[in-house]
Amino acid sequence: MKLPRLISADTLARLFLIAAATLSAVSATLAIPSLLGGDFGQGLLLVGVSVFSGWMASAIHQFQRRLAGIDEVIRQGKRRVEQSETALEEMRRLAKSIRSASAGDDGEEDRTVH
Repeated sequence: MKLPRLISADTLARLFLIAAATLSAVSATLAIPSLLGGDFGQGLLLVGVSVFSGWMASAIHQFQRRLAGIDEVIRQGKRRVEQSETALEEMRRLAKSIRSASAGDDGEEDRTVH
C-alpha cells in the first residue's frame, strides 16, 4: 500500500536539517552556562547533544546532496533513452523506406529481363 505524499522528501529533509542545526546551536548555547556554573554533568550532556545534532545535520545535508546527484543521473539517463528511442525510430523509418524503394527497383528489373 502506497501512502499519499503530503510533503516532498526534499522539504522534509530540509526541515530535519533545520531542526538538527537548531538543536545543535541551542544545546551549545545552553552548555556554556552549565559548564561555567559548575554543573559538568548537565554541561557535558548538552555538549554531547550539540555534537550529535551537528553531526546529524551534516549527515542529512550530505545525504541530500547525494540524492540530488542520483536524481540528476537518472534525469540524464532518461534523456539519453528518449534520444536513443527517437534515433531508433528514425532508423526504422529509413530502413522501411529503403526496403520499399528496393522492392520497387526489383520489380522493374524483373520486367526488363523477361
